[in-house]
Amino acid sequence: MKTNVLFSLLIGFVLCQALFSSCSENNEYPDDIIWDFAPINFTFFVQDEQGNDLLSPLTEGNILGQDIKATYRGKEYKLNELTLPNTKAYLATLYGLHIVEREDGSCLCFGELQGEDTYEDETITLDWGDGTRDVITFSSRLTWNSPEDPEFDRHFYLNGVEQEGPQFVLTKAPGTSPAWSRSTWRVIDANFYVYADNKADIQDDLQASPYQTGCGFRTDFPSSVISDGDKGLLTWTAPNGWAIIGGTLTVKQTVDFSEFTPDITDKYQSYPPDNQIYAYMEWEAELGEDVRHYDVFIVRSSLGSDDLWIYEDLTEAYKKQFPEANITKIVRALVGEIYK
Repeated sequence: MKTNVLFSLLIGFVLCQALFSSCSENNEYPDDIIWDFAPINFTFFVQDEQGNDLLSPLTEGNILGQDIKATYRGKEYKLNELTLPNTKAYLATLYGLHIVEREDGSCLCFGELQGEDTYEDETITLDWGDGTRDVITFSSRLTWNSPEDPEFDRHFYLNGVEQEGPQFVLTKAPGTSPAWSRSTWRVIDANFYVYADNKADIQDDLQASPYQTGCGFRTDFPSSVISDGDKGLLTWTAPNGWAIIGGTLTVKQTVDFSEFTPDITDKYQSYPPDNQIYAYMEWEAELGEDVRHYDVFIVRSSLGSDDLWIYEDLTEAYKKQFPEANITKIVRALVGEIYK
């Protein structure tokens, strides 16, 4: 299967004029007008021949496990290693190469570059982590035809071939990453939120449970694309890999980040950063004689991996176990990353 990568370069400028006094009497650049030009951002949509999102951890053969990076002006920008400028001046922020969730899908973005600067045959080299590279060459020059008429002259090339428009299509070999729906995970962080009178006993009990940093779990669904009502298997494992408990896992609900509702966003006090959340799922697991419910967030971590943040509301169970503790809320939050 081949992989199609749709590269879309969002170019344009926004002209905002703020008049603080009367206009200049000559045709030179007027000192009393402030012009703001939108920065240049490069945007890449990555999909296979069937239109599946190869930046989604749900897709079999996604490219997220590859060492993807961009090189610009001699500096490498690894995927999701954000950088910030060392100045307080109003400048475009060169964040490097990162994943952004938009209404029209996941995309890779490289930017921002200062919109009004002059660029002569600048190059951005994309290293896809599979031995292949693509080179984007671009030029941009701003000319003032009059004090109120700025004009950009911009040209873009893909691997030396000039393109007619801002969209580029590349054909690449598929990735080798499995879908997270059939993966092994290890818990890299465990947190407990206890709102009750007798916290010490409850916290001791939580700390004695096997669901701690170092444990793990396995997910196994027939399909890599998860929908409401799909059934699979969930197995919790000890740090040595031995199974603790397992059973049937049902996906009760899946929600894209753009469609979040207050019942999702207001349920817990601790959440992943909004700009890293990919989607939400509600899980129901039949584990032995227990039926357990999990709120699960697919999260893009700052290191470029895709993690699962799993929240379990234990309030009712602990109210039965500690009836005198005046319990308000008890939540277990685990962060799992794919075991490589």
